[in-house]
Parts: sequence; structure tokens; C-alpha cells
Amino acid sequence: MLTVKIIKIIVSIILILALGAYGFYYWITIPPTRVATPIVTGIHYVGLTVNDLESSSKFYSDVVDLRSVKKEVISNDSVINQIIGRDHVQLQSHLMKSVNAQLRFMQFDNPSNTASKAEFVDANGPGIAHVCYQVNEETHAYEKFLAGGGSPIGDINMIQLSTKNPVKYAYARDLDNTMVEIEHVNIAALNLPTPPQNNYRIRHVSLATTDMNRSIAFYSTLLETKNPRRAGRLVKLKGDKVDAVAGFDKTVIEMAWFQIRNLELEIVQYYSPAPKAAAPRPIDATGYNMIVFNVTDLSLAKDKLLAAGGTIVVENKSFDDAKILFGRDVDGNLLGFQILDEKSPFSAKNFKDNGRG
Repeated sequence: MLTVKIIKIIVSIILILALGAYGFYYWITIPPTRVATPIVTGIHYVGLTVNDLESSSKFYSDVVDLRSVKKEVISNDSVINQIIGRDHVQLQSHLMKSVNAQLRFMQFDNPSNTASKAEFVDANGPGIAHVCYQVNEETHAYEKFLAGGGSPIGDINMIQLSTKNPVKYAYARDLDNTMVEIEHVNIAALNLPTPPQNNYRIRHVSLATTDMNRSIAFYSTLLETKNPRRAGRLVKLKGDKVDAVAGFDKTVIEMAWFQIRNLELEIVQYYSPAPKAAAPRPIDATGYNMIVFNVTDLSLAKDKLLAAGGTIVVENKSFDDAKILFGRDVDGNLLGFQILDEKSPFSAKNFKDNGRG
């Protein structure tokens, strides 16, 4: 009898391990999937509030080869007024592009007291933490970043996290203490049959969350994506090299990524050091202030936003000559949804082959 019981226990353990192994295999081998015709089809631009528009524009042009697209003055716009919560807001805007994505620099004439007192966002957030620039290492973009007035967050030397991946990483702060990530890629070491045509591209915009599962659930619903690429789900990411990039001691993180046509959306949660709770960041505070998505239908985008757990900020108003919807995700980040003609300079449809190459 005892032998039979032992055999049953052993068989049960084997079955549990087999099922667990199958689940792990499924998780690491099944690629992300999206519906064939998603509502969110790209990212028009990421907004960035700066203190000096001309200085920041020149800095990013010199360091990561952003090109000027459109400069304008926005005065007493009803959408901006409603988001900020006061009338007669005035700002200068400068849209700049890389080969696959765009940043919209904004300098506000009279930032609110709340915005003026806002602290910059750390790597652990919460909020829109950074934009990542992936470049050919021969451009020496990181060295140019520091020489131009930027400052390192972690180790001043770039860090190669894996010997199998010929990429070096660095987190740094720009002229306004806004965080960026720079990835130097050793193109020659990749042994590609056809080398990339471009030396610079924007790889992703990163959101630092306080709840990874909640954030993944939100963006899985909004972006109609299953099984996003993840790292640190089972074994959290940590170690000296992670500390050296992030600029913290005893860093423990988990990450996920969603591909949205022309740009990647990164989600990261720092378990150590855990971020402080924060109210939604004012858009006139220096730092990243919004992500504006290209969508096929505003009404359906609204439905997806609400179904995912988001909230509405502005709707049924025109901005940049087209109707726009603004809402917030589960962490309070400001998201825009807009249908733009491909002739519009703000449109995500402007990038040839989505900036590949």
C-alpha cells in the first residue's frame, strides 16, 4: 500500500512538473499576436516639455539626428486649456523626427505653479520615464550627449548586459533632467547580410508602472495584443550591470514590450527601489507629457480605452486640424488618439517601411 501511494505521489509530481514546463515553454516560445486590423495603428509622436525650445532642438539634432518638421505657436487652444485646467495657455511647439518616430517639443510661456514644482521622473517612475535611441556605435551618440551638456544617471561608461548581444546601454539626463536611454549597437558584430540603412532610430518609449500586471492588462486590451514580449516575469532582472545602467543599488525589475507599427512601447516595474505614488504629471512640467496614437476610429478607440480601465480627459474637440480624444491610462499617463491624413506632418503614416533599415 505504501509503495502504491509513493508511486501515485511521484506520478502526480511528474504531471505537475510537465504541465509547468509546458506552460513555461508556451510562454517563452509563443510570439506576441495582434488582431489583423487593430484600432491603434501607430504612434504619431511623443510629447516633451522643455525649458528652452531652441537649445533642446539643437541638442537632439546634434546628438541623435532628429530632423525639424514643423514649428508653430499654439495660443489659447481649447484642448490644451482643458488638459491644463486654465485659459489662455500659450506654448511654442517644434515637431522633430527620426526615421521611424517623432518627438514634439513644447515650451510653455507660463507654466503653472504645480508644473514648476514637479520633480523630474526617475527611471522607476511612475510615468513616462524615457525615450530610447538606438544608434550605430560609430556615431558616438552617447559621448556627444555628455559633451553637449547631458549627464549620466548610472555608470558613466556604457554597459554591455550580455556577451551574446553586441549592444551597450546607458541611461542619462538631457539639458532639462529628462531621462533618455541610448543604445550603442556594434553593427559589424551582428554579421547581418544587409547592414541597416540608418544609423539612428527611436527604439521605444518607456512607461514606468507601479503594477505590471495591471498595466499589461490595460495595454493588451487597448492595443489588442496577446502575449506581449516579457523579461523578468519568472525571475526578476537584477545584478551589478542592471544597477550600473539604472543608477540604483539592488535594482529589481520586470519588463514588457508592445510593438505598435512604427514604435515600441516598453513597460517596466521597479520592485526595488519601488517608485513613490504620484498624481498625473502636468503637461507643462518639464519631461515627457503625452503619447499620441494613430487610430482608425475615435469612437472605437474610446470604447477600448474605457474597457481597458482608462479615463477620458478631452473628447470631440479639434487639435492639429483633426478631432482628437485624450485620456489617461491606469497609471495616469496622458494618451491621445487621433485620425490624421498621411499628408499631415504629425501622422505616423509618414515613415517609409515604418522606419526599418
